[in-house]
Amino acid sequence: MKHVVIFGGNKDIVELLVRLIGNYPEFTASGFQDAQKVLALGIPMDVLLLSSGVSPEDEALVRRRVSVPIIQHFGGGSGLLRAELQPYL
Repeated sequence: MKHVVIFGGNKDIVELLVRLIGNYPEFTASGFQDAQKVLALGIPMDVLLLSSGVSPEDEALVRRRVSVPIIQHFGGGSGLLRAELQPYL
């Protein structure tokens, strides 16, 4: 099972993405709006899903410090989300 960390600036969108990803048996998910919390996690992170509303500075910080694959998620239906995650199974 892969763990997806979601980092986004909009709380409602982050929560929705956590719920959607939680519906897939191959993935677990947790979501954050704060870059420092993403970087200080004590949980495994197999993929980082970068959602909207993140400042350019926080995005650059996370991209420099995270060594797992980063998926830029621009929105769309759950089918698109599934297609974005599929290569990381």
